[in-house]
Amino acid sequence: MRNLVLLLCWVLLGAGMLSPAMADEASHRASAERFLRLANAEGMTAPVYAQVSRLINAQFSQLGGSLQYEAVLRQYQQQARQILDRELAWEAIRDELIDLYLPLFSEEEFDQLAEFYQSPAGRKLMQHLPQLTRDSMAISRVRVEERVEPHIQQLLEQMAEDVEARQQGLR
Repeated sequence: MRNLVLLLCWVLLGAGMLSPAMADEASHRASAERFLRLANAEGMTAPVYAQVSRLINAQFSQLGGSLQYEAVLRQYQQQARQILDRELAWEAIRDELIDLYLPLFSEEEFDQLAEFYQSPAGRKLMQHLPQLTRDSMAISRVRVEERVEPHIQQLLEQMAEDVEARQQGLR
């Protein structure tokens, strides 16, 4: 009986010790969610919605769809939207995103990030970030296409020549 009482006390003490940790984790998660909302994580899937809509419209056009079949197009757009809402809505991905960020930032760091995103500079960054990201990617893409790919192609051709020469015992 005494062992049972000791075990019960140990369990109760252990549970008491876990409560602050659970509270800290909940607070940490709440800070992460607050930051993600301020960083507009809820809107990050909007380009996917637009891309799927363009894809369905293009497929409809390729199939010879015309205005008389517009109801068919709208029906499939609605079905696609339901799939996207189910899989990509904030409620569907919130916990996964929070889990992604939690190991990287402490609660204090999330609070600092949130403070920045609420500042005029942070709001301005969020306003321009999508365009800055698109433009940055365009610069990188053009640079790769115009400057990197020709050099890589030349290296691949030289490598093929070198391998072929070695296989023929010329080098």
